[in-house]
Amino acid sequence: MKKFIVFISILVLVSSVVFAAGARETGEKKLVIGQVFWGLHDSYQQAHQKATAAYLKELGINYLPMDGQMKPEAQTAAMEDLIARGVDGIICQAYDQASMEISIKAAQEAGIPVVSFVNISSGDVKYPTVEISEEPGAVAMGKTIGKIFLENFPGKQLKVATISDASVEWAHNQRTLAFLRGLKEVVPTMDHIFNGGKSNREEAYRVMEDVMQRDRNVNVVFGYDAENGLGGYAALEAAGRGVAIDGKPLTEIVASVDGSTPEILKVADPRTSYMATLALRPRENARACVDLLLDVINGKTSMYETGKNVQVVSFVIDGNMSIAETEKFMKDEWDITIDIRKEIGL
Repeated sequence: MKKFIVFISILVLVSSVVFAAGARETGEKKLVIGQVFWGLHDSYQQAHQKATAAYLKELGINYLPMDGQMKPEAQTAAMEDLIARGVDGIICQAYDQASMEISIKAAQEAGIPVVSFVNISSGDVKYPTVEISEEPGAVAMGKTIGKIFLENFPGKQLKVATISDASVEWAHNQRTLAFLRGLKEVVPTMDHIFNGGKSNREEAYRVMEDVMQRDRNVNVVFGYDAENGLGGYAALEAAGRGVAIDGKPLTEIVASVDGSTPEILKVADPRTSYMATLALRPRENARACVDLLLDVINGKTSMYETGKNVQVVSFVIDGNMSIAETEKFMKDEWDITIDIRKEIGL
């Protein structure tokens, strides 16, 4: 009898230990969130990834970032990988929306919710989105550049070249075409002489070289992201252009979108003709994407919801923004502490 009692006691003890270990394991199981980026060669995308990683670490959530490489096939493979891993949720930014929506549908069928960054559901596949409200800022920047042009090049014909990939419709429409609308409001006689390029600095350099051969009188250049703006500006510099004296451009005005450190430093430097950048907010965007996905995972929002999209507003950094204000923005949004005057040699 005593042996039986001892056996039962041991069995209960072992069962209790196993149960406690199992409970501990369950309690410690972390959520896993995957993210498919548009392309991690881009400075904004890198900052967005860094901000997401920091936020998820703070929340105790595991993170699997994937580089979409600006290729539909790479993004599809990344989505398939995350679905196969059985992650708890996915954040994505489509390079090609049609192919991405096929992957989003596959994820949803596997019970994995997806939150889109930038791309808005417009067909049969439904999903929530964190939108960047760029169009108003791009229009405002176009107006600002138009005023700078009239002040510095009175009597001249405005000739604008845009380095923008029209096949990436969301960026071309919300950034490039919106910028041109604002520019035309101020300078109705503007001449849009060229559009072309990809989100690639070397390609933007080549495009700008070609533009200068077509028409050396081009006097406004717009890049729809940092890679295009900086690549185009580098070609201008190589040709002895891109210069300003005390903030007054000599041969052209350059503007772009992203608000990366190199863009901001050039805008802050009174010796360059880089006059403005439409600044994105990687920290705010990253946290908004995570928060929206967690709402879906926790059942507060349906994975098919399209009526509760979140909008994060971008804003223009130009000569009207003080260096102190710019440094604060870079710290708050890009997690970069920088002495702008020291960096540009003032």
